[in-house]
Amino acid sequence: MGLQTWGHLQSGKSRKEDTSPAGALNPLVPLSPEQVKAFEMEIIPANRVVAQIGETLVLTCNSTGCASPSFSWRTQMDNPLGGTVNNHRTYSTLTMNPVSIVNSHHYLCTVFCGEKEKKEKSIKVELYSFPSDPVIEISPSLVAGEPVSVLCKIPDVYPSDRLEVLLKKEEHVLHEENFYTDDSTNTETKTVKYSFTLTAEDIGKEITCVAKLPIANMDFEPKERVASQKLNANFGPQNTVITASPGSSPMEGDHLKLTCVTESNPPPQIVWRKHLADESIQHLVENNVLSIPHARSTDSGLYICEVINLVTNKTEKATVDIVVQGVPSIAELSIEPSTTVQEGENVSIHCSAESNPPPKIILRRKSDRADMGSYSDRRILLLPSVTFLNSGDYECVAENKFGKTESAITLNVEYGPKNTMISVIPANTVKEGETVTMKCTSSGNPAPVISWKKKKATGESEKISEDATLIVQNVKSQDLGLYECEAYNQFGKEEKVVKLLVQVPPQNITVLVYPSENVKEGENVTITCSTYSNPPSQMVLKKVHQENEIILPSVNGTFILYNVTKNDTGRYLLDVFNEVGNNIKVIDIAVVGRLEKTDQMIPLIIAFSCVTAVAVPVVAIWIYVSRKAKINGSYSLVKALRLKV
Repeated sequence: MGLQTWGHLQSGKSRKEDTSPAGALNPLVPLSPEQVKAFEMEIIPANRVVAQIGETLVLTCNSTGCASPSFSWRTQMDNPLGGTVNNHRTYSTLTMNPVSIVNSHHYLCTVFCGEKEKKEKSIKVELYSFPSDPVIEISPSLVAGEPVSVLCKIPDVYPSDRLEVLLKKEEHVLHEENFYTDDSTNTETKTVKYSFTLTAEDIGKEITCVAKLPIANMDFEPKERVASQKLNANFGPQNTVITASPGSSPMEGDHLKLTCVTESNPPPQIVWRKHLADESIQHLVENNVLSIPHARSTDSGLYICEVINLVTNKTEKATVDIVVQGVPSIAELSIEPSTTVQEGENVSIHCSAESNPPPKIILRRKSDRADMGSYSDRRILLLPSVTFLNSGDYECVAENKFGKTESAITLNVEYGPKNTMISVIPANTVKEGETVTMKCTSSGNPAPVISWKKKKATGESEKISEDATLIVQNVKSQDLGLYECEAYNQFGKEEKVVKLLVQVPPQNITVLVYPSENVKEGENVTITCSTYSNPPSQMVLKKVHQENEIILPSVNGTFILYNVTKNDTGRYLLDVFNEVGNNIKVIDIAVVGRLEKTDQMIPLIIAFSCVTAVAVPVVAIWIYVSRKAKINGSYSLVKALRLKV
C-alpha cells in the first residue's frame, strides 16, 4: 500500500522550486477512509539526499493508516540533529537551515501508532560545497619580459579531497593539481598557483582555471566551474592618431568631433589642447573625444591630443589642423578714438573679418556704396580732421565664395551751429494788422537751442522767445525792427538777423496854413502837412472846381503859394497817400483885398522846401499841368517839369 510522504531541499540562492510531489512545500491532503488499508510510513526521498552546504534542507516523514500518530527523529549515531522538528497531525518535518557539515548523517524517523505499533525508516544526507566559479588573480602588474604569477582560488569547496584544478593558457595546459590527500572536514577555499615569464606574444591571451568536483553517485550540478582572464601588459601609449568627423575642413555650423585613438595599457590619461595664434596653449578637455557642436571659424587651429600612461610614465602626442570653412564673420568693427567725436578730430575706422577661404573686405560709408581702397584681411579707413559731413553709418562687408556678411557702425560728429537760416511768412514786409511767422533753423550736433531777440531803439537786444518759431499776431507799427535768431550748443553759437518792416497808411495828419486861411492878395500862403506812415507818404494839393485844375506835389509836406490873387480863392484838397492807403484833408482859402503893388500878372509860384538832413535850395518854377494830371505812387521833379496842358 502506497504512503504519501514528502521531503524538500531549499537553497539560500535563487533556484527553481521543485514542483514534484516530493518537492511540495505544503503537506499532502489526508487520504480518504476508502484509501487507508494499513498503518504505513515513508520518508521522502526514500534513499538519499544530496544537499549543498549553506542551503536549506527539509525532510518530511509522513504516516497513513493511523488516526493519531507520534513522530521521533534521531541520527544513526545519536548525534545532534542540526535542525528543527515540527510535528503535525499526520506528518513531521526536520528543517536544516542552513545545512552545515554536522548534517552529514543517516537520519531515522520513527512513527508510533498507539502503544503496540511502530514503524521507522532512515535516509542518508550527503553534503557538498561548490558554490561559485574560481577567482583568478594575476600579479604583479604585467610587463612584458618579467615573471608573472597566476593564482586560481576555488571558494568554500567540500569535500576538497575530490577537487581537481586545471590551469590553461588558451588551449595549452600550464598546470594540473588535485587535493586527493586533503583531509579537511569543513569547507575551505583552495588555491592553485603557477608562475611563468610573460612574453609579448602572451599579451591578450586567455588564462583559464577549470575546477572540478567529481563525486561519484552524487547528483548535483555543476560539477565543473570555469573562470577566465586575459593576460594584460602595461605598455604604450603608441600609434596615437586623431580622427576628425566630418573631416579636418568642416563647414561652419557642422558638429565637429575629434577622437583621439591610442594603444595603451592601462588606459591612458588624454588631454586636449589648442595651439593659439599668440603661441600660447589653451587647455580644453580631458577626454578622448573633443566635441564642438556648432563649429565656427574661430574654432580653426592646431589641436593637440596628449596621451599619458601613468604606469609606464610615457607620453605621446598627435595633432590635427582644423580649418572651419564658411561665410565670413566680422571679428572687429570699431571707431577710434570713439564713435562720438568732435569736429576737427582725426578718426580711424577698423574692420577685420575671419573665414576660410580668406574674405575680401570692403569698408565704406553706407550712403556712398563705394569701395574705400584695396581689399585685405584687415582694413583701416582714416578720416583726418572730420567735419559734420563725415557723420553717418559705415559698413564692413566681408565676402568669400560661401557668401557675405555685413556689419555697420555709426560715426557721430559733434559740432557747433551751422547754416542758421530765417524764413519769414508771408514776408519780412507786412501790413499793420497781419500775422507774421518767423522760423529759425540751424544744424548742429547736439541739436542747437534756438532763441529770439529783438533790437531795442537803444541798440540793446531783448530776449523775446526760446522757441524756434516766433509768431507775431496783429502786427503793429511798434513791432518793426531787427529780429535776431541765436542758435547755441556747447560747441558754439551762430546768429542771424532779419528786419521786419510794418507798412502803415498815413495817420495822425496835421495841416497848418500860414499865415491863415484868409489872406490878402499878394501874400504868400504856406501849407505844411505832417503825418506818420510807412513807407513815407506822398502829398499832392489840388484846387477843386477849377477849369484848369492844377495838381501840386510837395516836398517834405510843404506847399507855398506865392502872391495869391482872388482867383486862388477856393477849396483845396490835400491828398496824403502811400502804397498802403491814403487820407484827404480839405482846406478852404479866401483871398480878399489887394496889396499896393504894381499891377502885373504874377504867375503862381510854388516853392519846395526840403526839410531833410541835406539842404535843398528853394526853386521857383512855372508849372503848367494838364487837367487831371496823375501821380503814380511817387513824385518826380523831372516829370513834373515836363507836364504841360
